[in-house]
Amino acid sequence: MTDPRGPMRSWIASIIISHHIPLVLILVLQLSCGVLASLQPLYYQQLVSLVAGGPYADLRTPGIALLAQLGGIYVAIAVLQGVSGFTGSSFSYKLLKQLQTNFFEQTSHLPLHYFQRQSAGEFFTRFNNDIGQAQRFFADLLPRAIRELITAIVVTVILFLTCPAVLVISALGIVGLTTVLVTILNRIMGRYARAQRAGWSEVHRVFDETVQGIDTIKTQGAEGMQSRHFEIQTAALRKTSVKAGAVLSVFSPGIELISRLGGLIPLAMAYFLITNGAMRLEAFLLFFFYATLLQMSVSQLTTLFGTAQTEFTGLRHLAAFFSESPEMDEGHTDSTMPEGPATIELSGVTFQYPGGRRIYNRTNMLIPARSVTVIRGDSGSGKSTLINLLLRFYPVEQGLITIGGVDIRRIPPGELRKRIGVVTQQHFIFQESLRANLLIAKPDATDPEILHAIERAQLGEFLGRLPQGIDTIMDPRGKGLSAGERQRICIARLLLRGSPIMILDEPWSNLDFKSRIALADVMNNCRAGATVLVLSHERLPALAVDRLYCLDGAKGVFIQESLIENDGRAERESGCKL
Repeated sequence: MTDPRGPMRSWIASIIISHHIPLVLILVLQLSCGVLASLQPLYYQQLVSLVAGGPYADLRTPGIALLAQLGGIYVAIAVLQGVSGFTGSSFSYKLLKQLQTNFFEQTSHLPLHYFQRQSAGEFFTRFNNDIGQAQRFFADLLPRAIRELITAIVVTVILFLTCPAVLVISALGIVGLTTVLVTILNRIMGRYARAQRAGWSEVHRVFDETVQGIDTIKTQGAEGMQSRHFEIQTAALRKTSVKAGAVLSVFSPGIELISRLGGLIPLAMAYFLITNGAMRLEAFLLFFFYATLLQMSVSQLTTLFGTAQTEFTGLRHLAAFFSESPEMDEGHTDSTMPEGPATIELSGVTFQYPGGRRIYNRTNMLIPARSVTVIRGDSGSGKSTLINLLLRFYPVEQGLITIGGVDIRRIPPGELRKRIGVVTQQHFIFQESLRANLLIAKPDATDPEILHAIERAQLGEFLGRLPQGIDTIMDPRGKGLSAGERQRICIARLLLRGSPIMILDEPWSNLDFKSRIALADVMNNCRAGATVLVLSHERLPALAVDRLYCLDGAKGVFIQESLIENDGRAERESGCKL
């Protein structure tokens, strides 16, 4: 089994390497703070020694000088922390920009089903949280942890150089015991953090589905059922959170008590050494101040490590996302699409979705170039699956698909999707202007081109009703539009792109008769410069069809039919009940 921490470590290393300059600067600033903090006990010891060693009148001049130097150290630490904070904020912004850029780059390489198997709202919330945790880890937690680690090392060295070894060893023993206990507690809390994270994911999923499907919920009167479903998820999350809080509230004070009581042991040993003349007061003061500083640094380290459990959970998810395998191996994508309309051919293609029934079974089909080909079949027979295969969203199990004689596995997916224009049954409209919704198909399109595509898609009347014309902002997911308007906007995208291969999935379903005839006329004219493929279970006599196939869903094969009108015998024999 692959260690899940491997991708996280590799990803953290890549971030550190790519941002090494600001991270090194932050580290130097934090180390400087740590060194200055390590000097403070020397001044405390000298001040206390001056007070304990003579009349106060003789202490004024050296005491003021020591206080001034100590004040200078405080100011220097404050300035360094301010500069470090500014540098960390700048780095955090750059990291955010990189992660957002990497996100969109990664989405272009991940398979379609990766996003289809999870809630969009939950995914967005989780990814946002992960980015925030990554920013805190790199810009704040990691530099602070290194600073406290260096401080603890320097303090330990000073203790061994200035104090009896028996005291130092006893102090390190107490610190080590406390560290072990806190580490164990943090591991326990880390498991709870991951469980809470999973619980939050489920809560966000249910919430997102409630908002996305609110029209269905209200139509079916299912508010109560959805509320109970939500309550089940939140109850499980509350139960986990209460358990985590109980563990922390019981064990954390206990560890603190052990630390405090254990700290008395070195002090008692130092007391007996002083009373027996085996240790001077100056050495005791140094030991007291530095042992306290050591305990504080180690305590900070363990606290930071505990805090890091949440950040590590986010980092692990980010690393897993960015290390997801691309949708296909593109190592052999060394060919290009034909420039103009091309023939599409399926040879012995077999395919089934993971865990689903077999859709195609060694089927063959030829779609000629510069023609209108129609594929008919019952709903659910697998007509739309052909789009997924042509665009390489899924690989075929057996057989071959070629475009213009070129195996599509040798054509980069990005090029395929730019040269094949598709209108699916899922008419997604973004909450942008009509212009922006159409520019998705052709980012460099001019206004005349956009308006021409709108007219060809029978959207002229619709455009006339928009208050700001093509700059009118569409409602979220096209909620204010009719099904036919959403469909025609997608058809306008297809026409604007002007791809050499055009695929329309159930293009007549939401159009009135007049619009169907107009669209058929547009498609008839497109055959001169494109290969047109129509997937539909309806007949439209106005469409000049060059080749007709029926998809037999039971057998998983495409059967070519005669274009001559008959009494339906061919349809009954082939399994097409249209």
